[in-house]
Amino acid sequence: MKVINKLEEWVGGGLFLVIFAILLAQIVARQIFDSPLIWSEELARLLFIYVAMLGISMATRSQQHVYIDFVTNFMPPSLRKAVNSFVQLIIFACIFLFFHLGLNIFLDANFEMVSLGISEKWLYGALPLVSVLVFFRFLQAQVENYRNNLSYLPAMFFLVVTIVLLAVLFTNPDLYKALRITNYIKLGNNAVYITLLVWLVIMFLGTPVGWSLFIATILYFAMTRWNIVNSASSKLVDSLNSFPLLSVPFFILTGILMNTGGITERIFDFAKALLGHYRGGMGHVNIGASLIFSGMSGSALADAGGLGQLEIKAMRDAGYDDDICGGITAASCIIGPLVPPSIAMIIYGVIANESIAKLFIAGFVPGVLLTAALMTMNYFVAKKRGYPRSPKATLQQRCTAFKKAIWAVLTPLLIIGGIFSGLFTPTEAAVIAAAYSTIIGMFVYKELTIPMLFKSCVEAMAITGVTALMVMTVTFFGDMIAREQVAMRIAELFMAVADTQIMVLLMINLLLLFLGMFIDALALQFLVLPMLIPIAMHFGIDLVFFGVMTTLNMMIGILTPPMGMALFVVARVGNMSVSTVTKGVLPFLVPIFLTLVLITIFPEIITFIPNLLMP
Repeated sequence: MKVINKLEEWVGGGLFLVIFAILLAQIVARQIFDSPLIWSEELARLLFIYVAMLGISMATRSQQHVYIDFVTNFMPPSLRKAVNSFVQLIIFACIFLFFHLGLNIFLDANFEMVSLGISEKWLYGALPLVSVLVFFRFLQAQVENYRNNLSYLPAMFFLVVTIVLLAVLFTNPDLYKALRITNYIKLGNNAVYITLLVWLVIMFLGTPVGWSLFIATILYFAMTRWNIVNSASSKLVDSLNSFPLLSVPFFILTGILMNTGGITERIFDFAKALLGHYRGGMGHVNIGASLIFSGMSGSALADAGGLGQLEIKAMRDAGYDDDICGGITAASCIIGPLVPPSIAMIIYGVIANESIAKLFIAGFVPGVLLTAALMTMNYFVAKKRGYPRSPKATLQQRCTAFKKAIWAVLTPLLIIGGIFSGLFTPTEAAVIAAAYSTIIGMFVYKELTIPMLFKSCVEAMAITGVTALMVMTVTFFGDMIAREQVAMRIAELFMAVADTQIMVLLMINLLLLFLGMFIDALALQFLVLPMLIPIAMHFGIDLVFFGVMTTLNMMIGILTPPMGMALFVVARVGNMSVSTVTKGVLPFLVPIFLTLVLITIFPEIITFIPNLLMP
């Protein structure tokens, strides 16, 4: 039983390390021996698909996929239980269709993977194969959700239904065609509107966002052209077959290694030695440490979770109130997705087919502006509340702190320098950052061990699984959006109200700020950008600028209830209530909004350096 329960961890963690080794070998072969490994990239992408899908399985067992629960939280317990049962039926249908469609595209695959010289069946086989494991984890989650004498009934129900459906499919495939809605009613242009309405309803009832996108798209094909669903479903796998997307798990791994290898503590001590003695010094230390850490992890929540505990404890010890401790920690963590490297920018670059290196450059100036704006507000808050200053560090203390942190501080220089000099691609830079963090943690600070490295890989895989499901299903959903030209319809609506770029940008900002209050930033990025990017192109808006602006806007969403993920993370690591953190973050929303307004009115702030360096 232990082998089954740990299957994803052992197989997925092992494959993650194999990908790590392959990409490191590729970098060495290309940079040192000038003899690239032709097969390395294709093999890494193939293995990544399996790792990502194993991460989906882990997230299914632990029920960690992104979902919206603020509506169900207001329901009485009996209704909430009924709605949850309905949601479980939807998830079951999604997993079954994952297997069914995956099996079809596996059987239809007949091309060869050029570099590896093997059939594409190895690529598409991941979907039906891992779907079986996902279904098993789903059944386990059902048993754990009902811990009483009837705990096995839901799992048995889903198992029996699965057996019946499989029997029908394999003995009488024509009967399956009876489920096509087009056999009974022709909905025409109304199908897409019904699909969007159903999607919104099931999503706000608590269906994980990824699964809601998938089942809504299936409904659309059932109402329109079911005969093309197999060709469209190949995008579920093709969406993960992306080399730039490979950078995401390695930047996540870098952030985890920073925490486990003792690097975050040294970053914080270095920031304290530099900034601790100014008015509001510990707040400045909090913000400054976030700026340094963001140059390594690229994740807002990694910053909040990794540095948060250290920052909050130090601020409390210095006499700061809990609301300001939590507020500054939450507000400063959004610097991460702006300053390179940035996971949000990587995802935007993949969706918009835009240069990730150019996006990295573009985010640097707004990141520094936001840092300065937050420090300014922190100064006035500290002055008003009369917070004491920390003793000024001596030159020797600063030198000692710098000496201890030098290896950590070099990480962003290594990443950014490698990308901008052309030595590394963003994906290779992520691998180098993870390797560098491993070396520092093991051999310099000596706080990282081999078992801890493996555990970090497993954790990175689990987090990647949440992102992977979103990537797969939003690409599938995007097929419907493209076929129905939804983006162009929205653009026409925008044109009826706005006739200038600035008005369009204002409307988009207001839309994202509103949606960000209810939808997680990661989900919002996948859901809305495929529709907004064509609108930006239609109005001649620079896509690099648009990426930075929307990233900052969506990061505000993690600071605003009811879906403010940063508020929840900071409250957890700081052992305080969410309302306390929310109260503390309110003053810091002012400089963040001002920064957003400034870059929206003057896009040149963002585009000047990228256009200068990469015309």
